[in-house]
Amino acid sequence: MLLRALLLAIFWVTASEAHVMSPDRATLNFRGDAAYMVLSLRLTSFEGIKFDQNNDGVISFDEFQTHQVLVQKLVAQRVQLEDEKGALTLEGVFVHFEAPHSAGLDQPSIIVLGKFAMRDGLVPTEWTIDLWALKEKGNDIEATVTTQAADGSVSARQSLVFTPAENSRKLFKKDSYANTGFMLLGISFVFLIVFLWLFRRKKVKLVEA
Repeated sequence: MLLRALLLAIFWVTASEAHVMSPDRATLNFRGDAAYMVLSLRLTSFEGIKFDQNNDGVISFDEFQTHQVLVQKLVAQRVQLEDEKGALTLEGVFVHFEAPHSAGLDQPSIIVLGKFAMRDGLVPTEWTIDLWALKEKGNDIEATVTTQAADGSVSARQSLVFTPAENSRKLFKKDSYANTGFMLLGISFVFLIVFLWLFRRKKVKLVEA
């Protein structure tokens, strides 16, 4: 119950600010032992669901609610986060209908929030978004992946683009972490050498004086 209440609270905050997140956008944030996902998708992303039940050309909130459970089910089936042992558990999926802000200008979208539970000692390596109206067509989904430290600072960031042809993307590569570590170690070593050289030079001058 506590997890559900927490996710629900986060979801409504996200939904209330969803007007700043255009359709065909996604974010994935790693923090602690979980990964938090937000998707902003067009209604056409959900193949086989007829939201406009009365055929009036306008999708109402009531019409969306009729299909809400099916939307959640499709997200759980077609959006996956995997590590080397396979797909991670999606502990909660909350969906919100975002109506057009200006009639005739913006189209409605569906905001999705989900939380993936990560396995101890394993880092997710692949993210799949397989929600397209047609497999050979569809709008690209631009995504941002971040790793967040305990103090809230972002320690790593990655930009991805999902398409019907490339709906699975590799996440932060382990070798990139290793390269970064070696780079930082090398920089620290250079600074140490410079510091020792300056210290020795200063000491020599004092002796001469």
